[in-house]
Amino acid sequence: MKYIKVAVCDDKEGIAEVICSTVKSSFAKRKVVADVELFTSTAALKTRMEDVIFDLLFLDISMPDTDGIQFGKSLRESNDKTDIVFVSNREDRVFDALKVRPFGFVRKSNFLGDLADVINRYQQDIAERNDYTITVQSKSGIVNVRAEEIIYFEGAGKFQLMHVVGKDTPLPVYRSLEKLEEELTPGGFIRIHKGMLVNYRYISRILVGRVELTDGKELPLSRRKATEIKQQYIRWLSGRGSILI
Repeated sequence: MKYIKVAVCDDKEGIAEVICSTVKSSFAKRKVVADVELFTSTAALKTRMEDVIFDLLFLDISMPDTDGIQFGKSLRESNDKTDIVFVSNREDRVFDALKVRPFGFVRKSNFLGDLADVINRYQQDIAERNDYTITVQSKSGIVNVRAEEIIYFEGAGKFQLMHVVGKDTPLPVYRSLEKLEEELTPGGFIRIHKGMLVNYRYISRILVGRVELTDGKELPLSRRKATEIKQQYIRWLSGRGSILI
């Protein structure tokens, strides 16, 4: 059974509770377990998102602190690709909301009908995506993360630190790096060092004794396995249509 992490943010708690219960039951009817968390301010949601990765956000557009559209813009500016659904009666702000690239809209005046449509499309979209989702056990509980958004895993003793696009703080993952390597190598992850498992998508250059990521950060490279690592990287680049000259 599919598992997803969902956040609902509406400044009116009663409305937020209704949205939460309806979203949860709607997904359950489609054989999806939705772990839904309720927030009454974008500030509280932002704080929670420092520790937890949500698959889907249901945001009210009109809120007294930072409204849903402003919050969505801040996420996109930080390269956060979490899917957003706006829930509102403010149809006059639809064009503003489009700048956030939302997954969809739910009108409170047609809540059940619009929600059913959004959830149906969301399930279909997830099934058709080329990227796959990784479910991991973290300190915050079970978390779903798109593989394309994981930059690298870093060994940290009894757990690993998972560095994710748009997240300033890495998530602790309670699984050995050896097991992660075994499971994720087919998806494009390369063990560049005894303590580093990196998503090839974020490797910019392989240099002597180090690997440079697309954001300029450098990670250590195993000299003993440097040739093998370069070959793995080239195979992945070739597979996605890159021209090697």
